[in-house]
Amino acid sequence: MLVVRSTSWLLKTRTNPITLLRQRICAEAPQPTTAAFTVGNVREKWKARFQTENIPEADTSILNILAHVLRLPSPADVRKSQDVVLNETQLVKVDELCECRLARMPIQYIIREWEFRDLTLKMVPPVFIPRPETEELVELILQQIPQKPMNFLEIGCGSGAVALSILKHAPQASGIAIDQSKLACELTLENARSLGLSENLRIFRHKVTDTLPEEIKERKFDMIVSNPPYVPSQQLLQLEPEIKVYEDMRALDGGPDGLTVIKAILEIAGRHLNVEGILWLEVDSSHPPLIEQFLEDKGPTLGLKYVCSYKDLFRKERFVEVSKV
Repeated sequence: MLVVRSTSWLLKTRTNPITLLRQRICAEAPQPTTAAFTVGNVREKWKARFQTENIPEADTSILNILAHVLRLPSPADVRKSQDVVLNETQLVKVDELCECRLARMPIQYIIREWEFRDLTLKMVPPVFIPRPETEELVELILQQIPQKPMNFLEIGCGSGAVALSILKHAPQASGIAIDQSKLACELTLENARSLGLSENLRIFRHKVTDTLPEEIKERKFDMIVSNPPYVPSQQLLQLEPEIKVYEDMRALDGGPDGLTVIKAILEIAGRHLNVEGILWLEVDSSHPPLIEQFLEDKGPTLGLKYVCSYKDLFRKERFVEVSKV
């Protein structure tokens, strides 16, 4: 218990008495020990706070923030640094970033970068954040892509995750990426330059309808790939705050049935794929049979054939392969 002694000493100075009283109280109050500021304690403090506030993936969030502030190679390295003491600057930064997470800002926007397969990509709100499922899409593509010169088109590039992954692992490929967002186009270019992959990539700002930009309206491609907007419009308000508050809804809104942009892409594929070229789509799990039916009706006109669908890591039908005949 803190006892304030006689205040007669206040009269012997010209300093504000209230200020001196505060200084005396602070000096006599118990001070936090250095141990209170270790990585382990800070992690547990914010993990508990996140859990109390119902923040998703509480431990993952604080691990990523600590790794970012401490400049560690990965969140896993935080577990090896439990006894490291954070300095005042680091503590302030951790608190600042954790407050952003309490406001439901996605961790990718908070730390301004994210790992996609073996690429480190810069992230800027509200550009669409690549999901783990999209890494699976890239893996499917790379398993089948020929190791020879080929050209591809990505429709809706976002941060550039898909196009840049393809270019890194298929160095003989060349790509064109389009997106309706100016910020997304700029971010894709910035990521391409930082990864040394900009030489084989051209980027155009273009709203996805059933046409391509004027500069490439006559081009043909060996492959087209897209993770298009596919969320039905009426479901957008049901999305988590991390998505509906911070991300660009244009990258998510697929129209009444989620197929508006997908059908436009199928039209593009029919005109711009080379014979035996492949279209890869990431879609809602309800879409593969609808796309198959659409191509049964219009495929002969478009010159497209439904090949098959593939399941994601959650066992949902997520990826569709279509070929040009």
